[in-house]
Amino acid sequence: MHNMALIAGFSAVVLYFIASWMSGRALWANRPQQRVSVIALGALALPLQLLSLHEQIHGPAGLDLSLFHMMSLVSWMMATLTVLFSIYRPVISLSALAFPLAGVSTLASLLIPLTYHPVEHLSHAGEAHVILSILAYSLFFVAAGLAMLLFILNRRLKLKQPLPTLRLLPPLQTLETLLFETLVAGWVLLTPAIVLGLFVVHNLRAEHLVHKTVFSVAAWLLFATLIAGRYRLGWRGPRAVRMTLIGFALLVVGFYGSKAVLELVLHVN
Repeated sequence: MHNMALIAGFSAVVLYFIASWMSGRALWANRPQQRVSVIALGALALPLQLLSLHEQIHGPAGLDLSLFHMMSLVSWMMATLTVLFSIYRPVISLSALAFPLAGVSTLASLLIPLTYHPVEHLSHAGEAHVILSILAYSLFFVAAGLAMLLFILNRRLKLKQPLPTLRLLPPLQTLETLLFETLVAGWVLLTPAIVLGLFVVHNLRAEHLVHKTVFSVAAWLLFATLIAGRYRLGWRGPRAVRMTLIGFALLVVGFYGSKAVLELVLHVN
C-alpha cells in the first residue's frame, strides 16, 4: 500500500472520529450550533478517504473490490449523503451514525489485509452495475438510520419521555418524508443495478452470486411494496420503520454476508 493511501486514510479517520465526538456532544448537550463544525470536519474527511480508497482499489493487477474496501466505499457515500442532507434538511443525528462508520470502515480497509484476486477488466455495464449498487446501498444505509431515528422518536413521544437530544431532530413528519424520499431514490438506483447485474453475470453458481441475487431481489420487492403502500394506502409509522429495516437487513445479508463468508471463511472471491 502506498504511503499516500496511509496518510490520507489515517487523516480521514482522525477527522471522522473528531466529528463523531463533537456530534455526540452536540446531541447529548443539546448544542445545535455545533452542527456546522461537525459537518465541516466530515466534509474535510471526504476527499481524504476517497484518495486513500482510490490508491487501495486501483492497482497494477486491476481493481481490488474486497470486503473492507467496498465497506469503506459505501461508508464514504453515506458520509457524502450526510453532508449533502445537512444542507438540504439538517439532521445532525445522521452524522453521529455515518461518521463513526466511515472512520471504522476506513481503518479496517487500511489495517486488515484480505487475499483477493483483482478484477482485471470490467465492461461498461459492469462498471455501471458496481456504481449503481454502491449508490443504492448507501441510500438504504441512510434510510435505515432515518428509520431508527423515527423508531426512537415515536417511542419516546408515546412514553412521554422526551430526551434533550430529540430537540435537534426535525419534526416527525419531515423525518418521515425524508425517509421515503431516500427510499425512492435508493429503489430507483437499485432497479437498474439488478437488471445490469443479470446481464454481466455469466453463471450465478460459478461466481457465487446466487445468495446475493436472491436477497437483493427480495429487498427490491419489499421496498417496492413499501413505496406503493405509502403513496396508495398512506403507510407510515411503525410499519414503514419495520419494513425499511427488514429490507436493509436483506441487503446487508445478501451483499456483505455472502462476501464476508466467501472472503473471510472460504477465501474465494
